[in-house]
Amino acid sequence: MNVHDTAREQRRRLRLRRLRLARLLALGCVAVLALPLLFRILPPAEAAPWSTLLWLLDLAAHWQWLFALLLVVLCVAIGVAAHRDRRWWALIPLAAAPLWTGSPVLPDAGANDRAELTVVVANVHAGNRDPRPLLDWLATAPADVVVLLELSPAYAAALADAAPEYPHRELLPDDSPFGIGLLSRRPLAGFETHASADDIPFLLAMLDTPQGQARLIAVHPMPPLQPHWRHERDLLLEVAARDSRELPTLVVGDLNATPWSTALLSPRTRDLRRTTGLAPTWRPFGGRVFGLPIDHVLASPHWQRVSASRGPDIGSDHLPIRVALRGSQ
Repeated sequence: MNVHDTAREQRRRLRLRRLRLARLLALGCVAVLALPLLFRILPPAEAAPWSTLLWLLDLAAHWQWLFALLLVVLCVAIGVAAHRDRRWWALIPLAAAPLWTGSPVLPDAGANDRAELTVVVANVHAGNRDPRPLLDWLATAPADVVVLLELSPAYAAALADAAPEYPHRELLPDDSPFGIGLLSRRPLAGFETHASADDIPFLLAMLDTPQGQARLIAVHPMPPLQPHWRHERDLLLEVAARDSRELPTLVVGDLNATPWSTALLSPRTRDLRRTTGLAPTWRPFGGRVFGLPIDHVLASPHWQRVSASRGPDIGSDHLPIRVALRGSQ
């Protein structure tokens, strides 16, 4: 074998190794896209003896759109590289899996039904001191209830004499990312402050609505950067879901959980339906495309969704969410 043949053989082997790696990565993408189906049948979090593995799988499942894009790129590349093997292109439709593997969605109201309650959730960012962008948006897209997260003392002070159209308010600002607050046009029939096992505050308020009193729970659990925090996040949502079949309930906040996470797919939270979409609300690098949908309004079966949309840039790395609801018939 001459030098040219040796070089050609080395290039062929390198190409085969790259092709095998691309095929392996494509299968890995398919496995990640299937994780939400697995989460629907897993035992309760506290019963799982493999919490660290479950934590890693949950972290991967958050990035469904990223793995969907990677699957498309890999399958196209494999088909081009292997001229006689286009079978991998048949996997490309699986990139649409995130559209139907997310947590259950609240049923929509009729086309002519009017909203009875409008809720906004806004993670304003702990370093943000200026509520004017949020208030300007609320002036054009008013809400009955506004839940504020990462509420700093400076932001709360700027709100003190602002937004008089929200006379009912409870603000618990903090210098940490876990300050929280509630602005409401509607009277608060009751209000309680609670704390998670990690001593992170969350709010429980009773609202007067056309459907009678409704329970609103405003939460912002720790990001699931450790197995313990994933477990505590899931447990907090399970607690919030209790009695939601009997009592009209809304769970609102930056849940640090995507629609494909263990938190929203747990059998113990199935009575809380997602009203928000699959588009990113947390944008770590700016823009409106790349990121994660982790800001949510979850509703009990007593509600129907009239509309849901993302708001504009309010000086935060999160986009606010506005959801209009009406009572189920």
